[in-house]
Formats: sequence, C-alpha cells, structure tokens
Amino acid sequence: MTINLINLPWGNASITVFGLCLFLAFLLASFWFFCQTKEEFANDEKTISFVFNNILAWLIGARLVFCLANTAQINSIIKFFLLWRYPGLSFAGGFLGIIVTSKIWAKRYQFQIWKITDQALLPLLTFFIGFFLGQFLVSQGVLYLASLILNLLAVAWSFWALKSYRSLIWYPSGKIGFAFLGASAILFLGFSLLAFFLPGGLYLEAFLGLGLFIWAVIYFFLRSESRPAQRFITFLNKSKNN
Repeated sequence: MTINLINLPWGNASITVFGLCLFLAFLLASFWFFCQTKEEFANDEKTISFVFNNILAWLIGARLVFCLANTAQINSIIKFFLLWRYPGLSFAGGFLGIIVTSKIWAKRYQFQIWKITDQALLPLLTFFIGFFLGQFLVSQGVLYLASLILNLLAVAWSFWALKSYRSLIWYPSGKIGFAFLGASAILFLGFSLLAFFLPGGLYLEAFLGLGLFIWAVIYFFLRSESRPAQRFITFLNKSKNN
C-alpha cells in the first residue's frame, strides 16, 4: 500500500509518505556524513562520489533482493524500475550493496575504508531510521515497527561504543570499526530473526541478514586482535603458505 501526499502532473507519479521519509533521511544523513568525514577525503569530489555511489548501490541492492524475494509480484523487468507503482525495498539487500560498492570504490581510489566507519555510523543509522519509519507509517506493520526499535537500539549501542571501545580489555587492538560492526551485528541478527519468525516470513531477507550477521561477527573477531584472533590469523597464513 502507498499513501500519496502530492500527485504529480505527469503520468501516475506522486510523492508518497515513504518516499518523503526516505528523501529527508537521505538529505540529513548525507549532510551529516559530509560534515563528519570532510577531513578524511582528499577533496569534496571524492566525498560526493562516495555518497552517490553508495546510495545508488543501496537502491539497486535493496530493489534487486526485494524483487528476487517477490517474483510473483515483480514478474517483469519493467516492474523492477517502476518503484513508485510497485514499491518494495530490502534492507539487507541495500546494506549488501553498500558493502560491495564501498570495497570496490576504496580499492579504486586506494582508500582505507575502515577509517571512516566511526564517522559514517550514525548518519547511516539515521538513513535506516527514515527507511523503516516510512515503511511503518505506510503499512503499520509489526516488522517495520520492530525494525525501527532495533535501529534505535543500534543507535544507543553506537553512542556507548564510540566513547568506550578503545578502553575495553577484550578489544585490545582498539581499531576503528568496533562500533560499526557491533551495530551491524545487532541489526542483522535482530532483523533476520524477525523476518524468519513472523507470519509469512521473508526467508530470503532472513538468510541474507544471517549471512551479514556472520560477516560482522567474523570481522569483529579479526579486528580485535585478541589472542584467539591472532592464533586464527596465524593458522590461516600457515594454511595459505602450505
């Protein structure tokens, strides 16, 4: 279901509640990210390029996974592009798009992507809050309300983690990424469980979310450089050499 705020004069296009929430969240998150990271990038063009590439990757990934999970509803390539007429986006698919695109972009520009994860975390969560708020206002669905609450829990975690993680004994490396990976793990595990167990479970979303949760935990473990992590890395290096 869509709720139109303003009907536009061309075709059947309109400004929807969900579209407005997503657009405002994107503007706020992009401006916040730009202010937080402008000293990390060589110039403003790289910042804009990074934001544009990631928002495009989020949209394509979110739409692609949703369409794959709803082939009965989106049964032609034309419907894939008619987002305003056949709405639907996947949270996990969008995040996967961001991960893949960020890695490709960082490799192309020889940029250390981990160094901006702390600054990017709260703007990214702001964007996700806008996404789930818009979905909830339209559908009044339990899944979107629970996902919104999960995002708020991830925000609370982030405020604590960003202040405290460098002093934690069980995270001896103090490497940037602790808060980002922890918030990601909270979101993916929570959303995966919700998508799987709710009636009419979104199984593709659930398994993709579970896979991203495992990704976050593994990176969390490796970046900690704790003794078990160092032993595991040594074991992997030995296996590669053999």
